[in-house]
This record gives sequence, structure tokens and C-alpha cells, in this order.
Amino acid sequence: MVVMRKRLWISAGCLVFGISVLANMPAQLVIPESSGKLQLLGIGGSVWRGEVKQIVYDGKTLPVRDLKWKLRPTALFHGALEAEFHEKQSPENHGKAVLDLLSRQYELQAVQWQLPGSSLDPWFRAGVGLQGQFTLDLQTLRLPANGLIPRRMQGRIDWQGAALRMDSETWPIGWPLMQFSGEGDAIKGIITNSQPLLPGDSSFECTAESCRVDLSLQPAPEAPPSLSNVLLLLGLQQTGNRFSGQLTLPMK
Repeated sequence: MVVMRKRLWISAGCLVFGISVLANMPAQLVIPESSGKLQLLGIGGSVWRGEVKQIVYDGKTLPVRDLKWKLRPTALFHGALEAEFHEKQSPENHGKAVLDLLSRQYELQAVQWQLPGSSLDPWFRAGVGLQGQFTLDLQTLRLPANGLIPRRMQGRIDWQGAALRMDSETWPIGWPLMQFSGEGDAIKGIITNSQPLLPGDSSFECTAESCRVDLSLQPAPEAPPSLSNVLLLLGLQQTGNRFSGQLTLPMK
């Protein structure tokens, strides 16, 4: 009995020592700088408390800077790495990341994030941009080990003071709300916007290959004619004052 207790204490001590060594190792030695199209630039600190200066996907810098994290070592007893993270300059932007060590699946949980629409300009063609403030409330986002296509997703995005900028013109389009959820191969959602200049309800469904958007919009009477021209250029059909149609965007 005494021998068994000693072995248990020795095993527990070895486990605690191993966790301590892993947690205090330099983050650069443990966390890969690149995985497919994803790159982490400026990895610093330790596995326990570390940071990433920039995150790049497919050659484009994501609007996230100086991301700091703090590891919860107790999650290792459940076969997972778990860390709370926040943006250094904007602590209100925060969330939790979990990596299942067996399945190698990633999951983001309880993410609250705000960012200006202009920070998304690199993802649009020259002359096209977004204005206003985005607020992300992401309840869960599960990613497989081999990519960034979600396997489970649920949350909402508020776009406050929304405006579309194209070349030298800017059109305020209200306060759209996007709600999304999905599990498996497709993510579905709805977009509502009850404010001028562009009220209407739309829906979308995204898979690994493409994202299909069904639009039904009715510009307000005071909307400039150029806004209607843009909707027609997108391929929407006009019936009276309403524009409707379907857009398919490739995801690869």
C-alpha cells in the first residue's frame, strides 16, 4: 500500500513537472509560425503567457494586432490546451481558444470583438471599402486540424453606422445585423437591415467551395441613383423599387 502511494505521488510529481516545463518553454519553440495559408508573425513570450504581433491568412493581414494569451494548464488533465486571449491595446476584444490534443480540432469560444470597417479594406478590390464599426459576438467556432473551414459556428455581427464606399462615393446603409449558425459542411445565416438607405432581408449559405447569398433589397426614395446602378452591376433584378437575386462567391 505504501509503495503504491509512493508511485502515485511520483507519477503526480512527474506530471506536474512536465506541465510546468511545457508551460514555461518559449512559445516560438512550440507554436508553429505557419500552417497552410495561416501565418503567425512575431511570436513571443512563453507557452504560459505569450503573444503574437500579427496574423496573416492567404497573404492578407487580419485586423488583429498584439494578441496576448494566458494558458490554463489544468485543461491538460482533460486532454486539451486552453487559453484566454485579448488584444493588448483593446482588452475589451477578448475570447477563449481550445485545442483538443487528440482530434487536433481548434475551437474559439465566447469571443467579443470590435473593429472598424476600414480595417477590412485589404480584403476588397481597390476603390471599394466599408465604413462603420463591426461588433462580433461569437459563441463558438470549431475548426478542423487541416484548415480554416468551420465545422461548427454560431454567433452574430452588428454593423453600426454601416456605409459602403466605392471610389469617390459613400452610401450609408443603416445598421445591418447578421446572425449565423451551422454544423457540418454548411454555415447558414440571415441579414436584416431596417434602416435607410438600404432596408431589406437577406440570407446566405456558405460551404468550403462557395458562399451563396440571396438578396432582397429596396433602396429608400432618397438613395442616390448610383446605388441602384451598383445593385444592378451585382446582377440583381429590379422589380419596381425592389432589387432581388442570388450571388455566388467562391471560397477558394
